[in-house]
Amino acid sequence: MSDNWNKIEPEQPVESVVEPVPVEKQPTEPVVASEPPVEPTPAPEQPVTPPYNGWSSDGSYRYVPPRTEQPSQPTPPPTYPSGSAYGDHAYRGVPTPPAPQPPKKKGNGWMVALAIVCAAAVVVSVVFLGIGLVSSHDPQPNTSNADDTVSEVVNNNAPSLEITDWDDNDGGLSNKEIVNRNFNATVVITTYVENGSYNFGESALSEAGGASGIIMSADGYIITNWHCVINEDTGKPYDRVDVTTYSGKLYEGAEVIGADESTDLAVIKINASGLTAAQFGDSAALAVGDRVVALGNAAGLSWTATFGYVSALARDVYDDTGYAIKCLQVDAAINPGNSGGPLLNNQGLVVGINSAKIAATGYEGLGFSIPINEAKSVLDALLKYGYVKGRVALGVMGQTVSSGMYNGFLITSIEKGSCFEGTDAAAGDLIVGVDDVEVKDYGTLRSELAKHKVGDRVTVKLLRSNRNGRVTSFTVTVTLKEQKITY
Repeated sequence: MSDNWNKIEPEQPVESVVEPVPVEKQPTEPVVASEPPVEPTPAPEQPVTPPYNGWSSDGSYRYVPPRTEQPSQPTPPPTYPSGSAYGDHAYRGVPTPPAPQPPKKKGNGWMVALAIVCAAAVVVSVVFLGIGLVSSHDPQPNTSNADDTVSEVVNNNAPSLEITDWDDNDGGLSNKEIVNRNFNATVVITTYVENGSYNFGESALSEAGGASGIIMSADGYIITNWHCVINEDTGKPYDRVDVTTYSGKLYEGAEVIGADESTDLAVIKINASGLTAAQFGDSAALAVGDRVVALGNAAGLSWTATFGYVSALARDVYDDTGYAIKCLQVDAAINPGNSGGPLLNNQGLVVGINSAKIAATGYEGLGFSIPINEAKSVLDALLKYGYVKGRVALGVMGQTVSSGMYNGFLITSIEKGSCFEGTDAAAGDLIVGVDDVEVKDYGTLRSELAKHKVGDRVTVKLLRSNRNGRVTSFTVTVTLKEQKITY
């Protein structure tokens, strides 16, 4: 499709025919013959220029220098065609007059660009730069974002994950024995979202997906994955989380006790007693070639068991969060729905929490599981505090800006209690450095801050762009606070 305006040919004028008037009937006033109408001249095509200074978007961010001032001339009102691809400068369709707009307010050039990018329906990743700088979505659910004034709820009666030593000198159990020992300790998780409509006799909830979980205690604490119980579109728990045990009993409305996106771990709770709890084994004792069994709700097929071997240890399959756990690689089939379920060793002990599978065309036999030893500290913190203590926070919302000239993390809002409060930093500033380390995107900022602890003082380098395109650089020194995301 052409990137030029569609030309609209003007209607051709119809020549007027003037009938002769007899002399005897001529009116007292002279009749002036109408002149043929003048054909309007189409306006010449003008090159499309970005409608603002600062950050522009033509598929990615780029810097647009200030315009050269032109002598004031009468300018026809701008037109924006219906159905235009606003943002890639390809205006298509029939021009229609725009709706009246209020006067523009002075503001930050990056923020203006951000609004235009959103109008262009360019998908961007909005993240919460808080405890551990965990990416999330706005708004945050029940979140105390680096706010020291919020009281902390501590569950001193929370269970702690117990790990058992083991060896395979006896060759272990048969696959059948391993599976039978763990059926009752494995659950199916079903999540629901509100569908926005309600008809008489119909539920306002619709099923969003299925996953697996591991019963940790007889009174209903269950281990699973973050992505299994948190809606990634909203950053909040799903509207309802149900749990079904192997006996067929359904527990509706499980509570999300805590969830950690960086490690993809979560703990939920159902009101139950007398459940069969799993036993957990030392994942550090695993070796390549050890026999393993995966159990879970594979592709919605409940309590599916798959068998294989440990293919590799300590695989880094996460994005670099600074807190991510290196995973076990196995060739036992792990499919969507297996997430949150157990990886079992040849003694029938849970040595891993299944989390991911490379499902791209051409890849087979690549499953990944979070080692239980590395998961223990995170799970214990979620059980006791509802979040992982000790992770640092800046307390801002923002997104990555990547262009040929400027790269960094764009602050879109500063949260209450942020360590930026009281400094010169403001929404619209671009973070480009921490201490002496260059920040190019959200990942590098998150990784650099993960090297610090709560209370550390760091120097943050920022850029600021104003409406006329001028960019200034400055630094602020802040004291890192603790991230506290609870659900």
